[in-house]
Amino acid sequence: MSSGQHSRNLFAGVALAALLLPATAATAQSSDATGENNDVIVVTGVLTPQSPDSVAVTSIDDSVIEAAVPMSAADILKNVPGVYVNSSLGEVRNVVYSRGISANSTDAAAGYYYVSLQEDGMPVSNVTFNNFGPDFFYRSDISLASVEALRGGTAVVTGPNAPGGIFNYISKNGETHPGVEVRARVGLEGDGRNPYYRADAYVGGQIGDSDLFYSLSGFYRQNRGRADPGYPANRGGQIKGNLVWDYGSGSLKATAKYLDDHNTWNEFLPARNFDDPQLIEGFDRYDSFLVPAAPHEFVTNLGAPVQEWNGRQAAHSKSLALNLDWEQRFGDGWTIRNNARFANNTSDWNSSALVFPVQLTDFLTNIFINAGLDGTYSYRDPRTGNLLAEMVKSGATRTVTANNLPNQQGLENRVLTQVAFNFHPETTEIMDQLTVSKEFDRGSLTVGGYFAHADVEQYGGGAGIGLATLEDQPQMLDITLETPGGDIKQVTSPAGFTGIGQRIAGTPFRGEQTQFSLFGGASYELTPELILEGAVRYERIAYSGSNDVQVANPQSSDPQYGGLDGDPDTLFDNFAVTYNTPFNYDFDLDYVSFSGAVTYEVSPDASVYVRYSQGKKAPDFGFFTTYDTLDELNNLVPMPQKIQQLEAGLRLNLADLRLSAIPFFSKLSNVGTQQIGTRADGSTYVPPVLFSTTETVGIELEADWDITRDLNLYSAITLQDAQSKGFAVYVFNAPGESDDTITTVPDGDADNTPRIMTSSTLRYSPGERFTAFATWRYLGERAANRYNAFYFPGYHTVDIGTNFNVSENFTLGANINNLFNSAGVSSFAPAGTLLGALDRQNLTPEAVAADPDQPFNVILSEPRAFFLTASFKM
Repeated sequence: MSSGQHSRNLFAGVALAALLLPATAATAQSSDATGENNDVIVVTGVLTPQSPDSVAVTSIDDSVIEAAVPMSAADILKNVPGVYVNSSLGEVRNVVYSRGISANSTDAAAGYYYVSLQEDGMPVSNVTFNNFGPDFFYRSDISLASVEALRGGTAVVTGPNAPGGIFNYISKNGETHPGVEVRARVGLEGDGRNPYYRADAYVGGQIGDSDLFYSLSGFYRQNRGRADPGYPANRGGQIKGNLVWDYGSGSLKATAKYLDDHNTWNEFLPARNFDDPQLIEGFDRYDSFLVPAAPHEFVTNLGAPVQEWNGRQAAHSKSLALNLDWEQRFGDGWTIRNNARFANNTSDWNSSALVFPVQLTDFLTNIFINAGLDGTYSYRDPRTGNLLAEMVKSGATRTVTANNLPNQQGLENRVLTQVAFNFHPETTEIMDQLTVSKEFDRGSLTVGGYFAHADVEQYGGGAGIGLATLEDQPQMLDITLETPGGDIKQVTSPAGFTGIGQRIAGTPFRGEQTQFSLFGGASYELTPELILEGAVRYERIAYSGSNDVQVANPQSSDPQYGGLDGDPDTLFDNFAVTYNTPFNYDFDLDYVSFSGAVTYEVSPDASVYVRYSQGKKAPDFGFFTTYDTLDELNNLVPMPQKIQQLEAGLRLNLADLRLSAIPFFSKLSNVGTQQIGTRADGSTYVPPVLFSTTETVGIELEADWDITRDLNLYSAITLQDAQSKGFAVYVFNAPGESDDTITTVPDGDADNTPRIMTSSTLRYSPGERFTAFATWRYLGERAANRYNAFYFPGYHTVDIGTNFNVSENFTLGANINNLFNSAGVSSFAPAGTLLGALDRQNLTPEAVAADPDQPFNVILSEPRAFFLTASFKM
């Protein structure tokens, strides 16, 4: 289907939605998504708390969140129009973006690239890089009071380098939420297969007759996830508390949180049929390809201390965060606010990485596992010793001579690659935001500043690589080599890994990121009905640091080299390396962003606005961790991307119906593709950067309709058309620059951006004792990559839930998530070689047409899950 046809279908859908709006759309952009006709005051995306008539903010309160049983913080945002959420991997490593601004965030390693996940008005982390994002360090729990979701617009002036949106998770405190709450929840995930246990508690109130208020909360959770890996998929919890001093003309709130959690995520499964992807026979969506626990010892480099790796530990994230929020109200409309945050965020990963089905003969895989010597390789089951496969290498030829491996139907000679990922990122951050506001009779003025500094360090990379059986809960293969001379060499360790000491998945780095902003904004009533707004922000971000560069141990190519254990017949420890650190960097970026709006109040119940915003997005810290040659350092220059948005809004409050419609246009440009070529002498060069653009046009619809006194319908609908334009890559032919060519990707649909997203909840409350709801969501068709090689089909999900108040204080609830157990594709990777699986952008429509039956790999949406909840409140 052509882009013109897509556009016509989109706007036909807009017209249809307009006709159906009373039955299917949702509340004003300031909706609280509860069915209550409240005047909502928001603090996110505005320079002073206000009713958001000219910003696209949706507020979701705790009653909606508690009823829905979201499995991650990102799941809550599925209620918000314009926001794309992919939480199919699990509780962490989610992908969140809005209005098609997604070029660098469609993969889970950088899922929050353009947006800011905030806790009580400050970023959970102001630093992101590859596989380090804010959702590792935030968990929603019983202490969550509401979520305010701003998409686009004023995010360019109110968000710290987050022009795509701000998602603010606001906590309860003892002044606003006094009382005691205890909640216990049990469940069965994976369509009733795997147990889930969770307990939450909250207490808050006033301290005596003083002006002090306190709250204390926490949770603990353990589950096996949708696909049991043989150990807990998620286990851990947090404790959080705050103390509020309300002294009349102002308040001071101190908050502390400590999170300690272990998390895994779902890996790719093999599929076929690009038109309607289905798992290959022998596999189902409840299979886990996660690495077995496989505890073993390793060293990161020559001379380093011995460490332990155990897959059961998963990604172990810890966060210590301290917030201090102060507000002082003076006479004559003056107010000072200061928010400060300290955060120490660390992760200790003992997880899978690069888990793909590959052939035993794959060249790159054999290089990684030290299978470069000639001879006969035997692959055995470590539990029984049975021979599962055999391969003979002679020169450049590898031939499989025996195959008793499981699940080989249509996947001949395939095994799973398994990297024992050893990754240890840590950031120590301070942030502070100060604003001074003055309210006038006909307007307001706010000025302020933001400062953030982060020390960043990462010292992990890889604790080994191995091959595993292609099956649920795979087993690491025991690999031996019989050389042509009859010698027997042990390729893998007793735990099934080789390449121990080799940096397969990363190298150490350390650095600093410092951000400084000045901003100001004003509003003015030209008439009581006509309001002008404008805001501007100056941003300066400095990056400095150094990256370690791996130097191979030259002895490892010596057949008599014994490695770390001194035994030349054990090959698994012969890859230990050393490092040098010559690549220091120091870059500064600065830019100006602005946003302006005109709002007209047609009546007290109706208003319209138009807003234009323009901002930039500086690279995240991960851009700088890739420097490992002087040529890269000199030629890979960081450049901010540019974001432009034009939106208009209509808000209408009727007696039983609250509506909003926000058509928008967003343009993301200066998206650079930077590549590295090689000359004949081995030196590298960087050709000129190629730039591309993504343009999205769409409309966000919300409605909140009290159909009767007992029946409410809330709905959020997004219709959009996102186009990728001008994307191109260099093709490096013979060494050197002279014969380089440029291959352009035809303009087409932006990858993984659905044309339609809907979320509608029908809630029935016939009294104070009983409530029930049903939520229907639809995620439309999405292009799989920039080439539009194929499309992920759209899919529906239905969640249902009910609560019964046994007494004034005690409630029982039941939920079924994904009632009809629908399976939607949320991500894919090509099959074949390990290198090919890592680049989904290279698959073309021509390659799909040439071999439509070829296998590929997919991540599927969460299957059906059942939950029972008991809650006590007083």
